[in-house]
Amino acid sequence: MALPSTIMGVLKKRPLSFTVLTLFVLDRSLSMSEPKTYDHRWKWEHLVELVEKLLNRFARSKMAPAFRVGFIWFSDDVQVVRKGGKSYFPVTPGNPALQAFRESLEANRPYGMTAMADALEAAEKVVREYIADRSIPNEKYVTIFLFTDGKETKRSPDDVARVAERLNTETLEELRKLNPRNRLSIATIAMGLDADRETLRDIASYLREAQRKVLEERGLIDIVDPPYHEKMFIEAPRDDKITKEWEEAVRRFVERLSETAAI
Repeated sequence: MALPSTIMGVLKKRPLSFTVLTLFVLDRSLSMSEPKTYDHRWKWEHLVELVEKLLNRFARSKMAPAFRVGFIWFSDDVQVVRKGGKSYFPVTPGNPALQAFRESLEANRPYGMTAMADALEAAEKVVREYIADRSIPNEKYVTIFLFTDGKETKRSPDDVARVAERLNTETLEELRKLNPRNRLSIATIAMGLDADRETLRDIASYLREAQRKVLEERGLIDIVDPPYHEKMFIEAPRDDKITKEWEEAVRRFVERLSETAAI
């Protein structure tokens, strides 16, 4: 993982003084079994592969000691991946995050509808666990990545927006009590044209200038929140079909936002 010089400076100055929580909120509704992909595998299978690639990349990164990664699956219900009493995991040594993710797969194959608001509420609880964790430094950065190809079916889009707003106000306030530098962001990825793209864009955080610069330097800004390029939102793939190019761009988007969370 090639890191921007600003991040390298941060790591050289204080390599173990902060952590970065990357929290994956993953749709496992029945529509994720649709083979709307370049190789006709399920969208869920591509999502699994994308997350696994990211976890391997995180483990090889110079930022690896700082990363903590959690997973939340949702359809009709919500499943927070837990292991050893934890809901988020380091990527070194031995990549415990990848192990926990793989152990969650069989129980989280696609079925049911799309309880997005409940999933974000579960994410809020995980973030509060992270805030309360005294085993890691008080300088803490959070990015929640919500992947979905659907619309809220259990509650309402307004409920989704309300939970996101609470994350950006009450939860962020608690996070900043530990350290005023601390941040929380929400990034959203629409995995199909049936996704509620209006709500996903609405709840996505605005890119910081440093992040925008990194995305521009990496040739990624065109896929981010077109045509405005303002928010942490990835539009659904063209023609409602996941391509290699779209999938790789999403992977790099998640990677870049995770590695720039602290700048």
